[in-house]
Amino acid sequence: MITRRVRITGLSIAVGIAAYVNVTDPFVNEPPETRVGTAGVVLGDDTARIVERVNYRQDVERIGDIVIVDGRPRDELSGELAAIWEVVDATWPDSHRDELAQVSVVREEPRGLVGVVHPSATGGWILSLDVADLDDRPLIEETIVHELSHAVTLDDDVFRFGAGTDCDGVPMSLGCAAEGTILAQFATRFWPGGAQAALPADFVNDYAASAPHEDLAETFTAWALGWPVEGATIEAKIEMLAADPELAGLARDLRVRLGVGAGGVSPR
Repeated sequence: MITRRVRITGLSIAVGIAAYVNVTDPFVNEPPETRVGTAGVVLGDDTARIVERVNYRQDVERIGDIVIVDGRPRDELSGELAAIWEVVDATWPDSHRDELAQVSVVREEPRGLVGVVHPSATGGWILSLDVADLDDRPLIEETIVHELSHAVTLDDDVFRFGAGTDCDGVPMSLGCAAEGTILAQFATRFWPGGAQAALPADFVNDYAASAPHEDLAETFTAWALGWPVEGATIEAKIEMLAADPELAGLARDLRVRLGVGAGGVSPR
C-alpha cells in the first residue's frame, strides 16, 4: 500500500475539479455532479484556431492552451507552455495521441491541482496541468499516466457520463460503464458494496478508495510505473488490468517512454 503521494487529479467529486464541455447546444440531461464547471469554445484571431476554455472550481491562473493537431502542437511554443509540452510529449505514447485534443496549462500551487482531464467538444480529451509542479517531473509524469488511463477507460464508446437510471451496463456515481468493459468488470468485482465494504489495504493509496474509476486509474499507474505494492486484492486488480489488451499495451508503451525497467521497477 502506498501513501507517499499527495496530489489532486482525475475526475472525482471528492476533489471537485472536473469539468464538462458545452459548445453551443445545452446538455439534454443535467450534467452529473462529478463533472463540476462549464467550458466553451472560443475562436482565436486570424489563425482561426479553436481553443476550449475550461472553468475550474478553484481559482487558477491561466497560462495558455496548446491545441493538438495530428499529435503535435498546432502553434510554436515557448516558455512554460513549451516546458509542459516537453513532459507530455515524452510521456503520452504515440499510439494514443489521437485521444489528446488539447493541453491547458494553469498555475495554482505545488501539489494542488496537478492534473485533470475533460472530454473535448471536438473529440478526445483536454489535459490540464499545473506549471507549479514543473520542478517535480516524476509527479507530472505519473499524473499524465493516471489521466491517460481515464482517457482510455472513460472514452465515450465505453462509458456514458451522467446516465442516471438509464444504464444498460454497470451504473456508478460518475455514469454508466458499458457491459463487458474493463471498468465495468473492475467495479463489479472490486466495488460490489462500495468503498465502505473494502479495507484500506485493498487500495494502492487513499485516493484510489474515492471511486471505482479512480481506483482503476491509480492501480494502473502503480502497475505501469512499478510502485512497490502488496496485498492479495491489489495483486488481483493488477492481474485484471494486465489481462486487458489495451491497458497491457499502454503500460508497455509507457514503460518504454519513461525508462521503467524490466519487472516494473523504475530506475529513478
